[in-house]
Amino acid sequence: MFDIWGFLLQTLTASGVAVLLLVVKGLFKDKLPPKWHFLVWIALGLIILLPAGLNGRYTLFHWQFVIEIIKGWFRDYSFTRVLFPIPIVKTVPKTVLDWLFAVYALGVVVFAAKYIISYIRLRLVLRKGTRLHDEALTRIQQIAEENGIKLCKAVEVQGLHGAFVCGVIKPILAVPAESELDDKIILHELFHLKHKDTFWSFVICLLRCIHWCNPLLVYCANRAINDMESRCDQYVLENLEGEERRDYGRILLSMANDKFSKTPGSTCINNGGKNIRDRIEAIARFKKYPVGMGLVSVCVIIVLTVSLGFGVQASKVYGTEVPVQIALASARSTPCTTYAGAFDTYAKAVLSHNVVYRAMCAPAEMQDEIAEKNIYWEYFLDRWPETNSGYYIYNLKHIDKNTYEGLLVIKVGSYIDNKEYYYDYEYDYEEEDENDGITHLAVQNLRVQKENGRWVAIPLDDFRNADTADHVLTWGSRDLPGFSYIGTASGIQVEFKYQTVHYVQAESNFMFNSGGFFDTTPNPNTEFASAQKSWFGTCTYPESEKNSIRQIGLSVAPIYSGDKRPENLHPADDVDDMCTNNDEVSWDSCFLEPGWGPEIMLCGGGSSIDTMREIELPEYCVADVYINEKLAAQMDLHLQEGVVE
Repeated sequence: MFDIWGFLLQTLTASGVAVLLLVVKGLFKDKLPPKWHFLVWIALGLIILLPAGLNGRYTLFHWQFVIEIIKGWFRDYSFTRVLFPIPIVKTVPKTVLDWLFAVYALGVVVFAAKYIISYIRLRLVLRKGTRLHDEALTRIQQIAEENGIKLCKAVEVQGLHGAFVCGVIKPILAVPAESELDDKIILHELFHLKHKDTFWSFVICLLRCIHWCNPLLVYCANRAINDMESRCDQYVLENLEGEERRDYGRILLSMANDKFSKTPGSTCINNGGKNIRDRIEAIARFKKYPVGMGLVSVCVIIVLTVSLGFGVQASKVYGTEVPVQIALASARSTPCTTYAGAFDTYAKAVLSHNVVYRAMCAPAEMQDEIAEKNIYWEYFLDRWPETNSGYYIYNLKHIDKNTYEGLLVIKVGSYIDNKEYYYDYEYDYEEEDENDGITHLAVQNLRVQKENGRWVAIPLDDFRNADTADHVLTWGSRDLPGFSYIGTASGIQVEFKYQTVHYVQAESNFMFNSGGFFDTTPNPNTEFASAQKSWFGTCTYPESEKNSIRQIGLSVAPIYSGDKRPENLHPADDVDDMCTNNDEVSWDSCFLEPGWGPEIMLCGGGSSIDTMREIELPEYCVADVYINEKLAAQMDLHLQEGVVE
């Protein structure tokens, strides 16, 4: 937590879980054993220790949405993110909100110091004690052996009101020196020792420190301590009968003392008179639970803890049906958690011209501008996007761990006359320009990168128009950019254009070509559903030799890191006019007619990509060129810098 907003997000998330657990505990008050009532607090401890909003998830309620609305009142449009469950003051406070966070952080330090001092005082008291021996030690050892408990170091100390265990790593059992030991109290402390309750008391005090200013969570911490004691009370009472149980309650009441109450790393039984009175009431309601209730208790705790810990992925934002500032707050609180989600969200913001969608994937430096412009967002598109045609991401490239780049490709129709009236204009696809079979496209180089725990989209240039004769773009297009591999030998140049095409809604991308519907609602948590790779070969030979060339053939194979060049890409006596593809080795040939230019397009192919694997471009390519059915040249094709048009 680096600011007051991070603290509010963390403490509100924990408070929601606390209310749920208190309700659940109330419903199962007499139906499940005290052991369950204590262990169920593990769910709250997990939520407090896990950063709120981790990976775009929220627990029970989308608290980050509320935080973003409040931040909007202060004209703060930065992203709220919790990296650590403890406060860290990074800079000198400048604003009122900075000072509030500093005061909160100071409170954590003060309470931590208070507990540390209390623990040190208790350890100093124990240093004055003497080891138990003779009858007293033998008696305690006998009680421990009867209950299968390994005994730790035991000391007697002057001035204690009751026995307790202190220490997490090397615990010590402390008993009062002035009064006679009671077997029931010793048994209670031995059960604390058995279940490592000194560790749990340390964790509870830590959580109380972190949320010292939240009365609900402080109350829950006190309840957790009391439930821990009640659990050991239950174990003791199950070993007692009749009058001994009532006598156990009277002993507890006589030991009420607040001197070392809630000391971390200890199980002081004298943890306050009020808590002891609550425990005595529980003793009065004592009953034995069926053996099977233990399994039921464990199952309920696992379900609660896992479901609350994983939370729910934030994925939906408000649209124009609510005030724009509320819609933008919902966008800022719904991060793109995958790089594919950032591509998808940006593309759909363009397709629907939706500023709220753009805010979901916009970097922090753009959030102020988006909030000021409210509805209108300029993206410099000259033609109306064909919404039902979806979009494609060409030439996806993994730059580094947190950065990807690709070419956004969308189909467009007629020119936009007035962008300012976009929302009032009802586009009629029947009014498209006559294009004589030409598909109009708008393309833009796009980078997505991780910023403050969320993926954001950053255009690398403006949209530009492109035309192609291809109507289906799922298998690439010669008219669009690709990764270009070029080599030259014997005066012949070969270019191998390698393209990848990724898209999220695989079914829709096939459906829209036959009039289907493309869903323009962003999916910020998505992965790419399908991808293809395709390649196109071009052979250029010297103009002076074109009259002597009757037939030309080209065989190309991409070589990935660690692969070796095939010995023979294609046998010379197997020349035909068919394009074949065997393990990405492509072969094509054609007979040249008079008047053909020196550049011949040959050798195309494609295959599917496993979207679960990391993107891998060929390290280089190899090519064999056949002229008049004879091998004329062999060459290596090397990747050119960047993406070549």
